[in-house]
Amino acid sequence: MPQTEERVDAIEREITGIRSDVRLQNHMLMKCGEQMSDLRTGQHELQKGQEELRTITAELRIGQDELRKGQDELRETTNQLRATTAELRTGQEEIRETLEEFRSAFAVVLDEVRQQKAWREEFSDKSLA
Repeated sequence: MPQTEERVDAIEREITGIRSDVRLQNHMLMKCGEQMSDLRTGQHELQKGQEELRTITAELRIGQDELRKGQDELRETTNQLRATTAELRTGQEEIRETLEEFRSAFAVVLDEVRQQKAWREEFSDKSLA
């Protein structure tokens, strides 16, 4: 029977080894499950981060579009102001020309009045004599 006992001992050692292997495999499976869970969490965080970046990028684009619109409006307003300034300068020049013409005409009239006054004084001196 020693052979049988040796065989039983060998089988028990194999069973112990198998149990040890099974425990090790179970432990490894649990570790794999934890790692899978960590990977899923990481993947979820990554997707969340990508969505946030997309949102930030969209908001930046909207901001840039609004800035461009503001710049376009500012350019348009500046161009309108330049046109108005040019019109005002033209108007000022026309007023200067008109004023100069008025001064010239006034000088002619004033000169005519002086001549008539001088003529009256001269004529009145002759008619009294």
